[in-house]
Amino acid sequence: MRRPDGSAEHFTVTRKRQLMLVASVAALAFWAGTATTLLTRQPDELAAKERTLEEMMASYRAAQHRLNSAERLVGDIAREVDTVHTNLKTLAESNDALAKDRPGKGAPALARGRVVPEPAYDEKGQPGANEAGAVRDQVRELEASLERLRNTSVKAIEKTSDAAGSRIAETEKQISKLGLDPARVLSQAKRSPGLGGPFIPAPAGAVEDVSMGALVERMAQWKGVKATLQRLPLAEPIRGGYEFNSGFGTRNDPLNNRSGIHEGVDLGAPIGTPVYAAGDGIITLAEPWDRYGNTVEIDHGNGISSRYAHLSRIKVKDGQKVTRSTVIGLVGNSGRSTGAHLHYEVRVNNAPKDPVKFISAGRDVPKAR
Repeated sequence: MRRPDGSAEHFTVTRKRQLMLVASVAALAFWAGTATTLLTRQPDELAAKERTLEEMMASYRAAQHRLNSAERLVGDIAREVDTVHTNLKTLAESNDALAKDRPGKGAPALARGRVVPEPAYDEKGQPGANEAGAVRDQVRELEASLERLRNTSVKAIEKTSDAAGSRIAETEKQISKLGLDPARVLSQAKRSPGLGGPFIPAPAGAVEDVSMGALVERMAQWKGVKATLQRLPLAEPIRGGYEFNSGFGTRNDPLNNRSGIHEGVDLGAPIGTPVYAAGDGIITLAEPWDRYGNTVEIDHGNGISSRYAHLSRIKVKDGQKVTRSTVIGLVGNSGRSTGAHLHYEVRVNNAPKDPVKFISAGRDVPKAR
């Protein structure tokens, strides 16, 4: 190095300074190496942490999936319980309609399970033991409720079926009292519809399905019996007030005062009073007929017919289908008659029967209407 006057100046590096310089360089090299090593290892550590986090998330998702599956199971069981409960209410209503005089126990009230609270998760993402246990308890509770409802449903089905069978038996007794053959009259109602197919044994535990099948068959039979009763002339041909002027059987003739046979009953009512069909059927006669005057006859099937005479007006025609709500004519005084009234007959295989017995039987089976 030179001075300002141009002379040279020497700079001597002592050993101490050399050591300090070497130490500084070594420290710098160590720092650079350490920094490089840290920078090199950082991606690996980050990747390891990411893997740990992913494993925790996977564990969390698995726990959440198990919990969701348990909740879906609870929901499915609850819906099935509701379905059984609804069916039970329907069966109970059917049972009440068939046997009001024999009230049974109502459907048990359905105890709803508790709402499962949002489960807490531990540090590993697993649901807490208390929450998982609550789900299992609710599942067991609902399964027990469903089993109780199934048992009650089977009993209700059997009771309803028995009530229908009892009603059918009572109907057969009423028909017998009319001098009719129940087997013949109800043959159509008891006839099975077209059925078939291979026989496959019912699996174990299918008692409810078998009972339901038997109930459906019995109810179909009862429906047929009611349809048969609807066709029988069991209703009163005049609704409202009327006078019972003359009964069935032997009587003094009102015109010649001689003893004779009266094959029907005379129901007194003003001219123009509506006359209804006593049962569903088909009109086989709707015209003036000898001493009966304006006459209507209805075929009710099974050889049973009804006759309505002395009408002032006929409101149906031959071949027409009628029901108990059909007005077939109006009360009159046509034919061999002394005043306004309806001459009403019921015939079985063309033999006259007492109409009062049929009307009384109709009053004894009101649920068949």
